[in-house]
Amino acid sequence: MDAHETPFQKIKADLRIFAEGEKRGVTAGFALRMFLLTPGFQFVFSRRLQEIVVRIPLIGRLLRRILWWATCLCFSSELAMAAKVGGGLYTPHPFGIVIGAAEIGRNVTILQNVTIGRTSPASLRDAVVGDRAKIFAGAAVLGAITLGRNSLVGANSVVLKDVPDGATAIGVPARILIKKAEQAVDEVAAQALPATLPQQPLDS
Repeated sequence: MDAHETPFQKIKADLRIFAEGEKRGVTAGFALRMFLLTPGFQFVFSRRLQEIVVRIPLIGRLLRRILWWATCLCFSSELAMAAKVGGGLYTPHPFGIVIGAAEIGRNVTILQNVTIGRTSPASLRDAVVGDRAKIFAGAAVLGAITLGRNSLVGANSVVLKDVPDGATAIGVPARILIKKAEQAVDEVAAQALPATLPQQPLDS
């Protein structure tokens, strides 16, 4: 994560990553739709507003807490004020997300019902999520661990140990797979499907 990235630079990166999700460029009309009609972007934008208003003398901290509280109520999600979040955060379904004082890199994808937090209140360190990591729905990343760059966490997985760059974590507790990107995405998608799909006979 770039420590010198300003909130406004992060907003531009956020718009770009949401545009990539729709396979299009950033236009004025697209940006307006993101700000007014897209909950996923609004959740991220609220975070950027918090980063902006906290710099206001005297009342900045109070304004930030009010914004944080309103965001928690609106989305039923909690992104800790102590978390460090890089630009390009992609949360297409921003509901049921709980993130503690973690360090989130750039261009990270986080889906609904994801938890990133400590295993103990006494822990002195939180998780680090590398650039371009993807965390699928219902996953939990617990403890002072590191998700490497371009790593994937499968749906409903529970990650308790480090995941290397480019690797995939699947299962409860998660096992680490190191595969080509295409294979990893296919396995994550398959793991997210119901386990009891009806078997269709092959045509002879």
